[in-house]
Amino acid sequence: MTEQIDKITKYRLASSWISTVLSITLVLFMIGLLGVIIINAQRISEETRENISFEIMLLPDTKQGDILAFQKRLEAEPYVKSARFISKEEATQETINMLGHDFREIVGDILPPSILLKIHSQYTSIDSLEKIEKAIHLEPNVTDIQYQRTYVENINENIYKISLIMLIISAVFLIIAITLINNTIRLSIYSKRFLIKSMLLVGAKRMTIQKPFIFKGIMQGIWASIFAILILGGVIYVAYTRIPGLIEINEPLYYGYLFGILILIGVFFTWLSTFFSVRKYIKMKIDKLYF
Repeated sequence: MTEQIDKITKYRLASSWISTVLSITLVLFMIGLLGVIIINAQRISEETRENISFEIMLLPDTKQGDILAFQKRLEAEPYVKSARFISKEEATQETINMLGHDFREIVGDILPPSILLKIHSQYTSIDSLEKIEKAIHLEPNVTDIQYQRTYVENINENIYKISLIMLIISAVFLIIAITLINNTIRLSIYSKRFLIKSMLLVGAKRMTIQKPFIFKGIMQGIWASIFAILILGGVIYVAYTRIPGLIEINEPLYYGYLFGILILIGVFFTWLSTFFSVRKYIKMKIDKLYF
């Protein structure tokens, strides 16, 4: 009879431990999934911004050596991602291909040599682009600089709105996640409230009572984090291999940070919830344990 009771008790404890870990795993997985979305949204934002280009028009009679020297100076600038020289002949051929006929028969050979400049994403605000434009205009061989200002303004505005929405969603989701972890731990501790009070009544110190519960809570957080990372890693791998372009793993460091954050959240909030839940029942009067 005693052995049967022990088996039932062990089964209940194991079931409670597993259900707690699975609940926390699900919460951490959802946080991780949101993190993956944010990482890839940032990547798409950077790629979109870095597609913004300047077309620097040069004087028709600019010497080849001067153009190459100017191109090298541009490539040395921190804001430049790439600088590609387009000769008069190349520009003419590209325009003919685009129009479908030889425009020179009507307007003559009017296209000057140019340099197509692409900018790093962190320099694509309107203020930065205006400063870059002014600096380039100081070059004696530059006649004009063309870029789609309205298009750039729309991109920056849309990226700002999307970033703000993602920030709000992340904050709300984190609050919900913390609440769910806290409630899961509290329910787990609630089932052991009489054990906590019994330990206190037989003379155990508060720290002695708290230690095993806190250790168990931390271990639950660690295991939940590991399971969440494994599931998330599987989802990332499947999405990367089956749906090209949806998820990129060119920056593994970002995913390393994300996995580290999941472990910190799992361990910290299980520790915090366990600490306060156990302390609550240590301080609670015996008659209130029944409610």
